Amino acid sequence: MVALAVSFNAASSHAQRVPEDNFDQLPDLGSNAANFLSDYEAEQLGKAFIRQSRYRLPYVSDPELVNYINKLGDKLLAVSDDANKDYQFYLIDNNVINAFAVPGGHIAMHTAILTKSESESELASVVAHEISHVTQHHISRKLEASRYDSWLAIGALLAAAAAGGADAAQAAIGVSQASIIDRKLSYSRAYEAEADSLGIRLLSRAGFDPAAMPVFFKRLLDESRVSESHAPEFLRSHPLTINRIAETAERVRAYPKAGKQQQDEFLLMKAKAIAAYSDDKAAIRDQFQSKMAQGDNSLATRYGHALALSGNGEFAEARTAIEAILKDYPDNVSVKLIYADNELEASKIQRGLDILEELYEEQSSKGNHLVDIYYANALVLTGHNDKAIPILQSAIENDPNEPYFHILLSRAFGETGDRYRSFHSRGEYHYLRGNYEFAIRQYKRAFRLTKTEYQRARLGARIEEIEKEIEEISKL
Repeated sequence: MVALAVSFNAASSHAQRVPEDNFDQLPDLGSNAANFLSDYEAEQLGKAFIRQSRYRLPYVSDPELVNYINKLGDKLLAVSDDANKDYQFYLIDNNVINAFAVPGGHIAMHTAILTKSESESELASVVAHEISHVTQHHISRKLEASRYDSWLAIGALLAAAAAGGADAAQAAIGVSQASIIDRKLSYSRAYEAEADSLGIRLLSRAGFDPAAMPVFFKRLLDESRVSESHAPEFLRSHPLTINRIAETAERVRAYPKAGKQQQDEFLLMKAKAIAAYSDDKAAIRDQFQSKMAQGDNSLATRYGHALALSGNGEFAEARTAIEAILKDYPDNVSVKLIYADNELEASKIQRGLDILEELYEEQSSKGNHLVDIYYANALVLTGHNDKAIPILQSAIENDPNEPYFHILLSRAFGETGDRYRSFHSRGEYHYLRGNYEFAIRQYKRAFRLTKTEYQRARLGARIEEIEKEIEEISKL
């Protein structure tokens, strides 16, 4: 690897010297792991992990939040050693700070990482750190000694660990096999130092503020001291010390200071995560309302307040708040989406559908398909299934591994009387969520409704494929 060089004006005798980034002086701990896992094997392991972890963890399906975290991840990935590879970034609905990554380029973060970040660079620092664990093959090296010949088995072990640590893994799989987890998905100090160093480099290259990493980590450590028995999971799986934070802060000095950061989308998505994924909508409403009373009339605060009002069932008040926001920001897609949702929840069905249809046509003409799934979801839930089916089929072509698309399509087919396709889509939904036994039951229901030899051969092969996966996992 070539170290990032920080250039200064050599003609100036007063040019300030800053420490060199010594990332390349660290041992390349991940280099040999590529010999253990090929790209294909890493891909199979990653997919198995995601299926198994979806069965145990509440992944966020909101397209806007998922799209945002993937755009952020892709921006960092583009300046990494894996720039030519396809990574997937996920959010999990959990108010405990944690994040983890697995081979194959799958990186998941709890929503608490988003809601407790004070800047987009802080959020990006966690993403960059996790990307670095993958590019440096850290988990691959941890698995190397296990010598399991089944990526399905390893994926199941890691998923159990991610869902609840070693205890959960042992309960689900067995004590002897769970030892492979090696204290959940935790990393050694050397791995963490390497991920910190490379993560800082990615932040700088992608235009984020590298100094955000030690700042965010310091805040996590300070919060954990308030209640040591409830330390964030991230600190347990990514051992954090004062010395490590100091080393990270020193390393940051080797990079140029970042310019002013664009925060608008980050602040909106943070407000959405806070308002939409809080159990106490009234409390969140009051928090946003208090900010506004103190003079904070930013778009994000007003947006979060309106969303919390709607989530608390105060639809008329939410409508008034949203319409006021739209007077100031008439073209904001995020605000229009919560406007439509508020009207639908308030039983103003046609009004909500009209807003979504107009937004759908407007954004589709621009090549932006973010609104598609919101519109399709509303169409299915209001009985307009014929209009929803082609939108959902197109969405699945673009992202075949999102379970929610398949269950929506299953419902749409079922409502239109197409039971074969309904059972088939439902089978794929349960398969992608790691519920293999139930997936087979749905596929067998579809099999009994087949009308051609091609359909029977296709479904028969699919059922056999899933049964083999069950057999592999049962060996644990």
